[in-house]
Amino acid sequence: MAAVRIVVHLFLAFVRLWAADGQQFDGVVRPVEDGSYEAYMIPPNVSNHASFLEILPSGDLVLAWFSGAGEGTSNCSIVVTKLLEGSELWPEAIPVSWRVGFSNQNPVLLRDSKTGLLYLFHSQQPASGGEELAHIWMLHSTDEGVTWSTPTLLFDANGIFDRNRIILSLTGSWVYPLYYSLDTDYSVMFITANQVDWSAYPVQGSDNLIQPSVIRPESNQPYLLAFFRDEQQGFIYNATSSDDGVTWSTPTPTLLPNNNAAIQATVLNSGNIALVFNPTHNERYPIRIALSMDQGKTWPYYRDIDTGLPGSELSYPSILQSPDGFIHVSYTYNRQTIKYVKFMEDWIIG
Repeated sequence: MAAVRIVVHLFLAFVRLWAADGQQFDGVVRPVEDGSYEAYMIPPNVSNHASFLEILPSGDLVLAWFSGAGEGTSNCSIVVTKLLEGSELWPEAIPVSWRVGFSNQNPVLLRDSKTGLLYLFHSQQPASGGEELAHIWMLHSTDEGVTWSTPTLLFDANGIFDRNRIILSLTGSWVYPLYYSLDTDYSVMFITANQVDWSAYPVQGSDNLIQPSVIRPESNQPYLLAFFRDEQQGFIYNATSSDDGVTWSTPTPTLLPNNNAAIQATVLNSGNIALVFNPTHNERYPIRIALSMDQGKTWPYYRDIDTGLPGSELSYPSILQSPDGFIHVSYTYNRQTIKYVKFMEDWIIG
C-alpha cells in the first residue's frame, strides 16, 4: 500500500506541474522565439487567479495571487512568490493570508518608499457567501516579502473590493482605487495621508464600471487618468481627474472592447501608456497589450501577448516596467496557474 501511495503522489505531482498543452509549471523563465520571455508559476492549488506584480528597489519582482479549491471557496488564500534580480526562477509561492470559512481574493501590492514596508491588501468574503459581504484586509512585510504580519481588517464596509494599483498623490497621500459590489456596482477612490484616516470619493456616473486602473500620465502633474472594466461587456471606459484623484469626470467609453474582465494600465519609461486587456466582448482570450502615445486617446500599436485556444481563460493582467526597460506582465492561465511574460516596448510595435 505504501508503494501505491508513493506512485499516486508522484502522479499527482506530475499533473500539477504540467499543463494539458505541455507547458511546464515550474517557475523557470525561458526565452521565446519571438523575443519575449515566459514562465508558468508552480501552482499551490488547483485554482489560481488575479495576480499582481510589484517591483522592489533591489530590482526583485514580487508576485501575489489567490489560490485554492476555487474562487469563493473556504480557505482560498493569498500566495506570494519573488523573482530575485538576475534570477531565472520563480520559487514556489507561499500562503501569507488565509482564513477558514472565508475566501481571500484580489491581492494588491504596494512598496512604500517612505517606510520601506511592502504592503499587501486583499478582499475577503465568507465562503460561498457572495461578493456583497466582502471586506478589505491588509498585511505587511518588513523584509521585502520574506515574512508577513498577521492580516488585519482595513475596511469593514460590505461589498468593497480592490483590484488595481495604489498610486501616490503629489503630496504623498495614497490614492486607492476600489469598487463596491452591491445591487449596483460602482467605483470609488479612497485617499489617505497617514494610512489611518481615509476619505472616500465616489466616481460619479460609474454604475457598472468597476476595478479602476489609475495612472499619472505626466509626472508632477495633478492630472490622473483611470480606465474601467465594463460589466455590460461593451468597452473599456475612462475618466480624468485634475485634482489628484478627488473629483472625476463622468466615465466615457473608449474604442477598446471589454468582456467584463479586469484590465490594467501603466505609464512606461518612454511616457507612452500601456494597457493590457482582452480585446473581446465575451471570451477571456486572447490577452493583448496596446500602446498610446497621446494619453489614451488613440491606441495605434498593439500585440497579442497570448492568443490562447477556444475556451481559454487568459485574464486579470498585472503590468509594470522595470528601470532596465523590460515590461513585465502576469495573468491568469486557465485558472491552472499564473503566467509571467516580459518583453521590451519595441516588441509591441514589432
